[in-house]
Amino acid sequence: MPAKLIVPRRFPRVPAENALLVKKVGEEDSELLARTRSVSCGGCMFVHHESVGVGTAVELLISLPGRVIKVQGRVVWESATSPGNVEVGVEFLRLSAEDRRALESALAMGARSDG
Repeated sequence: MPAKLIVPRRFPRVPAENALLVKKVGEEDSELLARTRSVSCGGCMFVHHESVGVGTAVELLISLPGRVIKVQGRVVWESATSPGNVEVGVEFLRLSAEDRRALESALAMGARSDG
């Protein structure tokens, strides 16, 4: 049996619980509140009680220490972990340079405090 190739992540995940507002792009009244479980410079994962929909374009407001950042993204995977719990993986597509710096700083602080 061939060996399984393990490719390192482009953006390492950091376990982080941040308040999160998710809005489906183009849909009125589609806001939902959640908390991240992990975050990287390339995306995040959160748990919600229902599916958001793989491929759905989303706008995220993520609460970081001292500020809130705005991110455009899309849902790239979902996994039902138990009845009423769906893990949702979002790829970040756009965020401002200022918000990216704030995210990188928060992740660096989180990685140091976890280690």
